[in-house]
Amino acid sequence: MKAEIISIGTELLVGSILNTNAKFLSETLAENAIDVYRQSTVGDNIDRIVAAFREAAARSDLLITSGGLGPTMDDVTFEALSKFISKPLALHRPTYRAIVSRLKRHGFQMTKLITKQCYVPQSVKVFQNDHGTAPGVYCETFYQDRKVQVMVLPGPPREMEPLFTNQALPYFKKKIGLSGAKFLIRSVKLTDVTEVQVAQKVPDLLRLKPPATVGIYAKPDEVELKIMVKDNSKKQACRRADRIEKTIRTRFREKVATIDNETLSSVIGQILRKNKETLALAESCTGGLLSYLVTQTPGSSDYYLGGVVSYHDRIKILELGIPSDQIKRHGAVSRVVAKKMAVNIKSKFRADYGIGITGIAGPSGGRAKKPVGLVFVGVASKQKVFCKKMRFFGNRKEIQSHAAHRALDLLRLELLK
Repeated sequence: MKAEIISIGTELLVGSILNTNAKFLSETLAENAIDVYRQSTVGDNIDRIVAAFREAAARSDLLITSGGLGPTMDDVTFEALSKFISKPLALHRPTYRAIVSRLKRHGFQMTKLITKQCYVPQSVKVFQNDHGTAPGVYCETFYQDRKVQVMVLPGPPREMEPLFTNQALPYFKKKIGLSGAKFLIRSVKLTDVTEVQVAQKVPDLLRLKPPATVGIYAKPDEVELKIMVKDNSKKQACRRADRIEKTIRTRFREKVATIDNETLSSVIGQILRKNKETLALAESCTGGLLSYLVTQTPGSSDYYLGGVVSYHDRIKILELGIPSDQIKRHGAVSRVVAKKMAVNIKSKFRADYGIGITGIAGPSGGRAKKPVGLVFVGVASKQKVFCKKMRFFGNRKEIQSHAAHRALDLLRLELLK
């Protein structure tokens, strides 16, 4: 079965909001062995939406739209669907009653504008929206002698995602008798390696054909190898994915940093918690970003004691005890200062591990010997202290992000020893 996603909303075309719905729908459909061949975006215009329906219906079996179901004049998706399937709009009384009840619970009254959301094409299947007012609908139609399924969903992700997952998708699968095929996706993320370096080591995996394939994707601070397996048996799919993952781990060893939804922070947290060890951070150029990443993991208070953002040299001297003559001699951005920051924050917080990070995030402040993007990361453990000198490129935000993620990865590697 070929599916196509049509995202509706002028705000998407002008870049006012990020289209996360297409990503969610694609991932969920893939997990259910439904292939998404195309995605498109169209503005809030009836004729253009109808044209998008017709183009998609000529080549795909399932059309899924999100957006354009609000109460305002520019929300015209139901009108467009009505025109496409040649069914007039009619008041759907269960939806009307549900919206009136919902508004009453929140202290509001039904208005003429909101009533607009209760008008759907006749004979469609209606899904009530438990997190908003606009319902979702499903229908079957024929276009150019082809049977096409159409699913229309609200735009706000907090409404669309549960409606699709809990109502629309189960109904659709039961309606068409979708086979029990499973599509397993496993993401293996590698750090401190380039896309080209990865590709050179796995040409055989990248050439695999269905039912098991591997894709490669370069992302900020990591390269992802995505294992995709389709099989009628979930157990068999897992076995295939396990074999491929084992091959990747054998070839890249410690470069394999995270799997699926794991993050560097969560992996580090698991190890620290298991070893009953603690961490403290001293940051300069990252301005607290490193601490933010660490505390994104729930339960990080089990091992993360705290940190100091010593952005100014005076704070490095007063709060971290960095000798002023060392800063004067070597500079705040130096191997000596980074190591001292790591050692002293570890001591100050009585932690098992300390990280010190200092650098030049830019866009100004760089010199010939110390250019923008130069970063030193110091790591202190019970046994040793070491420092890594790095050079990153990009704007200020990107350099700070690269530095923070690389610091976490250095800690991960140290914890694995």
